[in-house]
Amino acid sequence: MKMAVVKQKEVVQATTRTVNSVCISGVRCDVTALNHTIVTDEPAERGGGDEGAPPLLHLNAALATCQTVQIHKVAKAMRFNHGAINIEASTTTDRVTGKGDDKVMRFSAANLEIEIETDETPERLARLKTLSEDACPVGILFYDAGFEPTINWTVLPMKG
Repeated sequence: MKMAVVKQKEVVQATTRTVNSVCISGVRCDVTALNHTIVTDEPAERGGGDEGAPPLLHLNAALATCQTVQIHKVAKAMRFNHGAINIEASTTTDRVTGKGDDKVMRFSAANLEIEIETDETPERLARLKTLSEDACPVGILFYDAGFEPTINWTVLPMKG
């Protein structure tokens, strides 16, 4: 069986993405991104009002959703048959010495548990994994920082 060739989009120029964060009081932020508002906050014990997910969890959400988008885009280009894509993203932070002697919070690990409904062959799934994992800019941030995300795939049967 001949492997499908996936044609990558040509990148013509760099893209700048901008958001605007407004914090009236406390640590709640209303972040405007295009025509959407994202709310971040901290729980009461960390000085917030618990009106949104903490900022660090938004990175987890970005990791999970970015990987989902890449899987979907690569699968579409490959004509790869799939149903639901479910991703659980977890990250680990630790306090390490910063520029001075103070300990600062740093990410030290990331893990993705990916479930995909498909009836495709193991060879085509392997190709999808390789191409989509390499295409996620958020995942690459961890890789560039020296902490390549651990990624575990589980294949689920296609529904009806």
